[in-house]
Amino acid sequence: MKFIYLFALVFLLLFLSIVACNIDHGIEPGPWIEGKILIQSIDKVEEAKAGDLIVVVAPDFPPGNWTDIIKTPPIYFDRNVEKDTVDYIVPLNSGTYDVVAVLWKPKGEEWSFETISNILGVYTEPNLFKPKSVTINKADKFVPNIDIYADFGFIRSGAFIKGKISYVGEFNPDSEMMILASFPSRPSKVSDYLFALGWDLTLPIARTPDNDPYDPYYEFKLDVSPGNHKYIALFWKGKKGSPYDFKKIADLEIPNIDPPIKIGTLIYEGKRINKGQTFEYWIDKANGDTTWINLVADFNKTYP
Repeated sequence: MKFIYLFALVFLLLFLSIVACNIDHGIEPGPWIEGKILIQSIDKVEEAKAGDLIVVVAPDFPPGNWTDIIKTPPIYFDRNVEKDTVDYIVPLNSGTYDVVAVLWKPKGEEWSFETISNILGVYTEPNLFKPKSVTINKADKFVPNIDIYADFGFIRSGAFIKGKISYVGEFNPDSEMMILASFPSRPSKVSDYLFALGWDLTLPIARTPDNDPYDPYYEFKLDVSPGNHKYIALFWKGKKGSPYDFKKIADLEIPNIDPPIKIGTLIYEGKRINKGQTFEYWIDKANGDTTWINLVADFNKTYP
């Protein structure tokens, strides 16, 4: 179950741009959805300095028109237990909504669209890669049991990796999403992907951002956990095939810039990114050359 959530959680980053702009669209009159937020790993709350929780609902996935997003007032929970369950209600108009999710923010901070770790959980189900949609018919008074697991153990936050993605090859019309991730080492088996130090599923699917032919790259700022980062990769997923059928279309291995760190039998190399630090380039100690973090996404690798 957690493997499903690991990638389903983070694609909602751009939702926070609405909250960051302090736009409150209010609550639409009509029927509602209701459910429970099953909050896990509350022992991580103080470590993350977590403040408010809210529920957001959007009609489209990926998000299209930001002004259609509806959010609740802050939802409070018991911080003195390991787990807590909170009921919630969101009034909505009849229709289909592709995304229902729980977001959080640190105490004393504004909502920020730069922080992918603001995503604690989405409404989904086992073996469904993306969030499960919710439909409210005109005859419905309400739709029950829209339960969401919100796990503070998923938080990946505190440092940033900044760079650019350029696109080459023939764009694949079957494209559904792309995932950018950073790892402490190059993954060699499936379980290694669970140890990613940060993810982002909000990348533009088109080969140029905003469909601008004069701007053939996308600038990203990936929110990650502080620590040693060794490998950055971009994965592509099509609309067809298995929920886990991802193809790597770009990657970058970071040289051993800082001294390695040994934890038990594991050795972590690459670049040590401290809390609050943004990593976007390194300087070759031998010749003084500067290397910026640039990924080249090759759409030709998405075809059989």
